[in-house]
Amino acid sequence: MFSSLMLGGSRSLSSASVVAPVVSASLAAGVQSFSGGCCVGADALCLSSLVSRGAAPRVSVFASFGQGGQGACSLSAVSAVSSAVAAGARVSWFAGGSLAVPLAARLVQRSFACVRSVAPGGACVFFAPGAGSLVVASFAASLSLPVFAFSSTAPASLSGVAGAWVVSSLFGLPCFSWSPAQLGLF
Repeated sequence: MFSSLMLGGSRSLSSASVVAPVVSASLAAGVQSFSGGCCVGADALCLSSLVSRGAAPRVSVFASFGQGGQGACSLSAVSAVSSAVAAGARVSWFAGGSLAVPLAARLVQRSFACVRSVAPGGACVFFAPGAGSLVVASFAASLSLPVFAFSSTAPASLSGVAGAWVVSSLFGLPCFSWSPAQLGLF
C-alpha cells in the first residue's frame, strides 16, 4: 500500500494504546521505512513502539536538537531519540536548522523535512492531532500525500487545502483520512 510512513501527532498523547496497533499493522503490511520527530507524546510513543518491534533500522528521526540534546527543550524526547539511535535508527540532527533558528521555526521546519522524506509513495499518519500537527498535515496534503488521523473525532479542517476529513481505515484500523476537494470540470 505505502512504502513509507511519517508518524507524529500530539505532544500531549500519553498512551501507546492507539499507536501500537498502527505500528504493528503497518509492519505486517510491509511498510519499509518510517520517519518521525523528536518530541514528547506521539513522536516518542511511535519511536518506542517501532524500537520495541525491532524496526529501528527502518526509522529516520528528524530532531530539532543536536546530538546529546544540545538545543533541546522541555518538549524534546531526548531519551527516546537516543534509544532509537542506539537500536539502529538514523537521525538528522538539527533537521529544522541550527541553534540560530528560533525553536518554534526549527520545530516546524523539522516537521516539514520529515514529511518530505516520505514523498513520493508514502503517507502521513497523525495521532490525536492538535493545531501544530494540523499545520504539518496541511503541508503534507499540499504535496498530495495521503494524510490519516487516528482521533476520537474528526480533526479540524486543514488550512489552505480544500477538502474534508472522512471516515476511513488504514491497514484495517478505523481512522479519518483527508479527502481533497475535487475540482469541477467546468
